[in-house]
Amino acid sequence: MEDYNNHLANEDQENINIKEILEEYLFHWRWFIFSLVITLAAAYLYIRYTTPVYQTEGKILLQDDKKSGAGMPDLDIFSDLGLFKSGSNVQNEIEILKSRRLLGKVVQELNLNTAYFDNNSFTQIRQSELYLNSPLELTLFHKDSIRHNIAFTVVVKDENTLALNYTIGKKESKTSSVKIGEKLSFPFGDILISKTDFFTEKCKGKEYNIFYFTDNSIVKSLQGKLDVSTANKESSVLALTYKDITPKKNEDILNELIRQHDLDKKVDKNEIAVKTSEFINERIGIISKELSDVDFLNLSFKKDNKLIDIQTDVQSSIGKESTYESRVIEVSIQLELAHFVNDYLQQNPNKYEVLPANLGFEDNSIAALIGKYNELVLNRSKLIYNSTEKNPMVLELEEQIEQLRANITTSLSNMLTSYQMELKSLQAKLDLYKGKLSQIPDYEKEYVDIQRQQQIKETLYLYLLQKREENEIASAATISNIKVVDYAFTNPIPVSPKRQIIYLAAFILGILLPVGGIYLKNLLDTLIKSSKDIEDTKIPCVGSIPRDRNKEIDVRNLAKRTSVSEAFRILRTNLSFMLPKSEKGHVIMITSSISGEGKTHVSSHLGYTIALSGKKVVVLGLDLRNPKLGRIFNFTENKGASNYLIGEDTDWHTLLHKDCGIDGLDVLSTGPIPPNPSELLMRPESTQLITELRNEYDFVLIDTAPVSLVTDTILINHLADATIYTVRANKTDKRMLKIPMDLIRQGKLKNVGIVVNDIDMKKFGYGYGYGYGYGYGYGYGYGYVYGDETKKGYVRRFIDKYIKR
Repeated sequence: MEDYNNHLANEDQENINIKEILEEYLFHWRWFIFSLVITLAAAYLYIRYTTPVYQTEGKILLQDDKKSGAGMPDLDIFSDLGLFKSGSNVQNEIEILKSRRLLGKVVQELNLNTAYFDNNSFTQIRQSELYLNSPLELTLFHKDSIRHNIAFTVVVKDENTLALNYTIGKKESKTSSVKIGEKLSFPFGDILISKTDFFTEKCKGKEYNIFYFTDNSIVKSLQGKLDVSTANKESSVLALTYKDITPKKNEDILNELIRQHDLDKKVDKNEIAVKTSEFINERIGIISKELSDVDFLNLSFKKDNKLIDIQTDVQSSIGKESTYESRVIEVSIQLELAHFVNDYLQQNPNKYEVLPANLGFEDNSIAALIGKYNELVLNRSKLIYNSTEKNPMVLELEEQIEQLRANITTSLSNMLTSYQMELKSLQAKLDLYKGKLSQIPDYEKEYVDIQRQQQIKETLYLYLLQKREENEIASAATISNIKVVDYAFTNPIPVSPKRQIIYLAAFILGILLPVGGIYLKNLLDTLIKSSKDIEDTKIPCVGSIPRDRNKEIDVRNLAKRTSVSEAFRILRTNLSFMLPKSEKGHVIMITSSISGEGKTHVSSHLGYTIALSGKKVVVLGLDLRNPKLGRIFNFTENKGASNYLIGEDTDWHTLLHKDCGIDGLDVLSTGPIPPNPSELLMRPESTQLITELRNEYDFVLIDTAPVSLVTDTILINHLADATIYTVRANKTDKRMLKIPMDLIRQGKLKNVGIVVNDIDMKKFGYGYGYGYGYGYGYGYGYGYVYGDETKKGYVRRFIDKYIKR
């Protein structure tokens, strides 16, 4: 049960702390309203006058070259040419799409170097591009010589006249009047400004901005606004995103970029086909000449030997060799092709030029190596276009190209050796059959050799003619491996500025600014605000006096039911627990750290409050340096305690002021200010005066000097039963609390209780009041007091209803 009660106590303490924190901030609710109005208004203005940026998206699919010919069965016959075998590397395609070369083509095709803006009304702050609907058109005749961006400002005066000035770099020209449609000469070249179909009467008097951007600057701008990424990690779909202020222009740029990339891929494929065609034509020319020589040799041989037909027995003998001869022909063709390619490698030392592709080798590894070599050469050419030869990727490709070229050379050498050995073996077998022909006349043998050579050359010639036709057809039917998934589409909702995020940020900032200001203010504020600030001193707080809103100082107001009067009644009650039991009167000393903390105010009002209870009270003014009792009780201090202490008046009864507004309250004021206050308080007369007052009155309240400035209070503290130490809210520094703590520890002050004076209860959201039987707890009440009833404000009612629970 005890643990449960402790838990409830801790929970209640936490709730009170939360409530107090909220009260502290909600008291300044006007700051929050003002801050929110400012931040939300700033957010509205920012959104209102910031040019919206729209996001345009498009998607393309990178197909494998084999799949790109799907649905076209007729192209399957070209599979041995290797024109549809190279796959697409996704990262390479991303780099190509963002390359300066490709974007430069987009700029040229769409004429993006020139941009037109309407510079009227609020668009001076918020840009409005006139894309494809500008009333004016700018033509530059010497673009290649322009090295800087140029900004033209044009004001339409009438249908035929413009006011024109321009800025190039940091140099600005003066305004000049020019004719529309007239060629103009400027230091950077000739220009022409003409009207378009969108020019109307409404254009008169309006101002337009025309910007000309160099290729480098506009391409750099496009690269910054373009983003290319994969739709997901496992697909070869590329998502193209472009952000700018003009949706239609965004879509045109993305669609044109896709088109240019498609054309670029087709050019790459045709380059291999063109190179192959050149090689085949060159070989056809050579074989054609060799075939003509063999035909001429055959004709000459027949004429010289008068041959008309070949004998049947010769054909019979030759028929036995047909199997090996056919193989000899095939091997000879492969040897000839290998020699052709090997000679081409030797005669063309340029490693970065594509090789003729797939000439029909039986060994597919040679064709695969040549296809891979051509792909690497093309990739290197593209990288060199956008970078330098020292680029790490270029160096890596060059290393792969060098290795592949060496592999091709080695493979050709191995193939030549292999076919030569096979041909030697076949020739040996043919020699066996030739022995059978030893009886055939020599001219017939020679004729067979000529015929064999003629057959080889003719077969090779026909083969090359066939490959040339196949290559031409394949070039004409080249299909790109890019498929458009989605053409460019612009989201109608701008991506910037983001309204919801900006308003949310403005709202949060509007809350945080006053919170931070209040927190910083409280962090730097070292003044006492309430009794809570003295808890660390371990000195009991016997009273909290609220601020008296009445400008007139009159203790008689304590008879009324006000927050101040109720606070002094609570102080009177708390003092009864501090004072020891005694048959004589009680002596209470009221002091403070410095002047102005309200000790005289507390002395006079406490005396009046005690007198209201029927006690006999005297207020003794012993602040011999700065007396104030006369001002509070409305009398002049001609004579007082100082006269008694110096022996001028021996009967203190004659010095009393009894007209204090209530029976039972007398005041013995300070009197004239003496030159030696401390010495007077050290005299026996001071002890005798306090002792006699104790014997005659129920309470003796002594208004003393501040303890941090003089020693007057310390000299008479031993005569007091209790000490009321007064601190003033918003005046006393928290560091001043060390003074009473040190004095108590040193035994110079005894039975001390602190009174916090002049608390602004309205600021803390609570106060003292009295209304219709509503009770008071120690130190605190709720609401603001107006007359005889307590009225709560909106903030106070909100806290009581929702937070206090």
